[in-house]
Parts: sequence; C-alpha cells; structure tokens
Amino acid sequence: MKNIIDYVDRYKDVTFEEKAFNKVDALILSQFSYFKLDGMVPGVGPILPNVSIRNIAERDNVDDLFSDERYARDNRALFDAMAHSKRFGDIELNHYIDLVSNRWEMQFSAVTMYLSPGVTHVVFRGTDETVIGWKEDFNMSFMTPIPAQVKAVDYIHYAAERIKGDFSVGGHSKGGNLAVYSAMKCSRTVRDRISLIYSQDGPGFTRETLEDGDFDAIASRIEKYVPHSSIIGMLLQTQEQYKVIEARSIGILQHDPFNWIVEDDDFVYRDDIAGRYGMSDASVNEWARRADPEEMKVFVDKVYEVFTASGVDDLNDIKGNAASIMQNAKAVLDNMDETERQRVKAVISAFVDCVKEQVKDKIPFV
Repeated sequence: MKNIIDYVDRYKDVTFEEKAFNKVDALILSQFSYFKLDGMVPGVGPILPNVSIRNIAERDNVDDLFSDERYARDNRALFDAMAHSKRFGDIELNHYIDLVSNRWEMQFSAVTMYLSPGVTHVVFRGTDETVIGWKEDFNMSFMTPIPAQVKAVDYIHYAAERIKGDFSVGGHSKGGNLAVYSAMKCSRTVRDRISLIYSQDGPGFTRETLEDGDFDAIASRIEKYVPHSSIIGMLLQTQEQYKVIEARSIGILQHDPFNWIVEDDDFVYRDDIAGRYGMSDASVNEWARRADPEEMKVFVDKVYEVFTASGVDDLNDIKGNAASIMQNAKAVLDNMDETERQRVKAVISAFVDCVKEQVKDKIPFV
C-alpha cells in the first residue's frame, strides 16, 4: 500500500506544468505546513524574496524542521523526497506565520506556496503538538468564531494582495476548517479568486456559522476528504459533502496523512465511514449540539488546567508526566466549587446519554 511519500517519488520528474496540481499534491503540502519553518521562510511584513524547498534543504539547520517528535521520521522522509524532486523542490514559499498564544487560546500557522507560474496554494496548518492548540479545537464546539478562524480571514486577505490571479487554499485537520472558514468569510472580491478549497479530515462548523449563506457561496468549490474511520473530520459535520479514503491503521491513527492510501495519482476510496466509527461520530456531534456552551467551557477549561498544572505545554510531554497529570486531575476536581462540579458532571453525563442513544438505535432491545 503506497502513501504520499511514494507519490512524490513516482512523480518526482513531472512538473506542475506537465501534470496539474491535484488532491494528492494538496495533502502533501498540508503535511509540509507542519514543518517548523521559522527563520527559514520569509514571514508576513516587509516583502522578501521567495525561498524554495530546495533552498531550505541546503541550510545547516534543516533538522529544525522536524522538531515535532511524533512524526519526525516520516516528515524527514517526505521532505527529502520533495527536496530532491523536480515537482516539489522548486516550489517557492513566502508569508509564513506561526502564532501560539495562551492568552488568546490560539494556535495558528499558514504559508503561501508558489508552485509554478499562475499556480498558487495557501496552506493553513492543522493542530500541532501544543496543548493550547488542542484546547482551541475543543473551544470550536461552543465558540464561534475561534481566534484562529478570525486570523485565517486576515491571512487570506493579506496573501491575496500578494498573489497574482486565482489561487487555491487547503489544510489538514483544523487547517481544513480554517481553509473553508477563510473562504467563507473573506471579501467577495477575494472569494471570487479562490478556485478550490481542500479540507483533509477537517472538522465542520457550528450551525450558527452556516446560517448566513456564506457557506453556500463556496460549497461547490470544497473538496473534503476523510479516512474511513474518521473522527476529527466528522466533528460538527452537518453540511459539507465529503469523500471517504482508504487508510492504514484504525481509529484516530487514520487522521495521520501518511496512513492515507494512494494509488497512482489519486486516493483509494471507500463507500462511506465504517459503521462503528459513524456511530461514535454521531454520538460526539449530538453531544456537541446539546451541550450548554457555559458547561462545555468549564469542562474544557478544567481539562486544560490539569495539563498546565502538570507543566505540560506539548503533547510530547504527556507520556513522561502521566503521574503528575493524574495527581493534578484529582487536585483540580477537589478544588472545584459546586457550580463548576455540576457543570462538568453535566457535560460527562450528556456524552454518556448520547452514546447510549446511538447504541440503542443501532442495536435493538438494548
């Protein structure tokens, strides 16, 4: 079973003029956006010359790209294949931004990629290894808009001023949500220049976000792909059309783009989400729909408090701090006032009820 690295190797000598930018290319660039490009790609602000992927590969500090330990081996293999290919090595990058703010509960990153004359792709990074990034994802269930969505609209306007002609946007995970949101909420002038919007296992939106008609204006340009046991991409999924991809592994591990199966120049498709995961997705979405925003906020805040009290800012730190996390979880629970305690219980109880209802619908006589 082949993946995106195999695709890069297969088409390494084929330029974008010879073979048009496609959905697999878009997933590869979304994965590339997770690389730590700080100091290697010009940022927002004064206009500086573009930097190619091949240029980055020649830097002495190229290993800094792979500081996220979770995917370091696969990311390094992907980058090496891209840098040594004609198709990807000459892609030029600019307008990189990477913001993490505990105060604003925001994790946001984006970069503009110039693939060939007239072909430009704006990529929003998904949730990285920062705990604040994952908290922002949970905030999405009760907050509209989240700070990263607001920032994405600002960025698409900024990038559009510096791009000639039409362009596409995309992203994996939260990055896919940001791509769709920015296309929805940008000015009509910019929106009309967006050719396609790629959401790769990106969560959907609250009903409030979809009510003003902006979604309808771009719906036909959205290409959303989810693996067959999708969890993240089916969160708040109510309106976007999507295609289901065959992937290696199971459950949340299929969220990893390296596990998506590629055949020739396309994905391998499935008819629909696997039944047992569809039931889980329905439970989570019903839970999010019913949840009282204030109760959900308290629940998410308390989970985050446990991690911060344990000195965990990065998901890579969780394994080594398991004992501290358990200890602080008990302390946080003990220190909650009665109102907070009841709100947390209400959120947990609502989730259990939603799961029970889904099981009852699927399995008679339960």
